[in-house]
Amino acid sequence: MNVRNRRFVVPLVACLLFAIGVTFAAVRTVTRYQTPGSTNPATQGMCDFHNGLYFPATALLAGKSPYGQQYADEYPVSRQIPFFSPVILVLHAPLTFLPLPVADVLFFALSVVLVIVLATLCVNAAGVGSRTGGAAGAGGRLTWIASISAAIMFSRSGHISLYNGYFTIELALATIAAIHFAKDRPVVAAVALTLVSAKPTFILPLGFLMLARGNYKALALGATISLLGAGLPMTYLAYHEGIRATGSIDMAAGFDKIVDDIGSAQQVHMQTQDESPVDSWTRLDALATVCKWTGSDPGQIVHLAVMMLILAWPMLILFYRSRRGLDDGVAGGTGCLMLVTLLTSLYHQSYDAMIVVAPTVGLLLACTDFWRSVSPSTRGVLGALMVFPAFNYLSTRSFLTRLDLGEVGFGVITSLSGVALMIAWAVICVLFTRYSIGRWPAR
Repeated sequence: MNVRNRRFVVPLVACLLFAIGVTFAAVRTVTRYQTPGSTNPATQGMCDFHNGLYFPATALLAGKSPYGQQYADEYPVSRQIPFFSPVILVLHAPLTFLPLPVADVLFFALSVVLVIVLATLCVNAAGVGSRTGGAAGAGGRLTWIASISAAIMFSRSGHISLYNGYFTIELALATIAAIHFAKDRPVVAAVALTLVSAKPTFILPLGFLMLARGNYKALALGATISLLGAGLPMTYLAYHEGIRATGSIDMAAGFDKIVDDIGSAQQVHMQTQDESPVDSWTRLDALATVCKWTGSDPGQIVHLAVMMLILAWPMLILFYRSRRGLDDGVAGGTGCLMLVTLLTSLYHQSYDAMIVVAPTVGLLLACTDFWRSVSPSTRGVLGALMVFPAFNYLSTRSFLTRLDLGEVGFGVITSLSGVALMIAWAVICVLFTRYSIGRWPAR
């Protein structure tokens, strides 16, 4: 096969693989579609879209707190939602004007499109095609975009996000965009941060890391937009909840009701098996990995304390480099440091592992001075550690229920992803400490 033919065949194969991945996810979603209100673990198609977006947004528009038990009793959902910012519900509220089956199909299709957008952003961040023009550059970009999209579709993270209908793809895209655009386009980064703020476990560590990186303008704008985006719907809910609680307009009573609902929702949420740091088979964060072997279930204060402990070293590195104008972007070591730390520091599930796709692409291409300074063997080990959680199909309900591994076997299998990320965190921190600080020029 000559070079010209290969230039067209390779992207065609990558596009075909992506189409196969989408088809497989769609078929599984349809054949295992979960009727709203069902709790059957064997049929979970679009369950997270129903339980986490469609019906909570419907309740929000009706002025009913989706964090409360009354909502869980009234709507066909498994439980009330945890403390998601209402920003995410407002964003998806237009879907609630459609019949549920139509909204399911549209959300699935939008998620597929966002996978391609995510791959394109990662390719742009890594500079693919910027150094080569003409047909060769275009062909290389298409191959990389299609290949990354296909890899996401065949990963556990991408597949489960489409199958369950969770909004992880949106969060991953927004997180990567916030880091990528923070310096040169802070308004775009601020809008991305508003979406990231939907989940406190994303925005808290990311906010501290971006603060140490010196992204003050993006953070300030993002905080302003996020507060408005959350405050207005919360005020709307408080108005209606206050009327229901007292029979008159009583905003204080309404806010008290919402605060109580959020507290109760968090307790209900953390008591489920897949959320518990001891019993979960999907948690990735360092504390949950340790808790599997200690048998303890610490409170929120301990989670936050551990988060700050894990953030300290990366924040020091980012602050030191920012003072010297050193930053190789989200596809470079900077992005690797921030995103691996984000996953390790606070509560995260297996689908969140998708966010490391940007630095993984940069690592494969050795697109920055930092990556080129690292030996190929070290890059290979670090890349494998980063992507393993996204492709770890061993720690899934399907696998674990088919094999009786016992308590020790369960602990080993379900700890693999967390251990991989902890090692990756230590490796990238050591690499930056030894080789980057004060030695490597800006990109």
